[in-house]
Amino acid sequence: MNMENRYIPVEECKAEGNFVKAICFKPKKAPIVCIVIGVLLLLINNLVARLLGVFFILMAVAVMKLVKDFKVMDIFDKGIMFYGDRETKTALFVPFDNVESWIVNHDNGHDTVEVKLKDGTKIIKDTFEADRAYKALYTLIREKDEKYIKAMKDREKPLSIPDAMRNIRNSFMKKEK
Repeated sequence: MNMENRYIPVEECKAEGNFVKAICFKPKKAPIVCIVIGVLLLLINNLVARLLGVFFILMAVAVMKLVKDFKVMDIFDKGIMFYGDRETKTALFVPFDNVESWIVNHDNGHDTVEVKLKDGTKIIKDTFEADRAYKALYTLIREKDEKYIKAMKDREKPLSIPDAMRNIRNSFMKKEK
């Protein structure tokens, strides 16, 4: 079954549990921090610093005005409400019992929250608030975090000296193909 076919109108989608956190697309803190840095740079008696301050302020204002914000997901203590792409007219509630694993990816400024369901389907959502989603999901369902699962498996496996040396060597040198 196609994942998009599972989304239903928001009015019909019933969430379970208590509301924990709303995750939206647009960043909230970064533009404010940029404006503060820009204002501080304007106070420096240096032309380059002032130009950089104006640049920071203009970029922050552009993000706040031009980037459209929309809800990506709502996290409840019993599951996650995913909203349809770039709209909030449709939604899908996934109870934590149906979640097999989840991971937050940070790839070249492209942050995603990826949730793998027990039936094998994946729900991938882009958001600049991925760290907020990570904190909430880690608090509620840490045992389903892919990084946590891998760490627990690695902890159970005894590490030999050659394995440790190989891991260190591989982390510092790229393997030649």
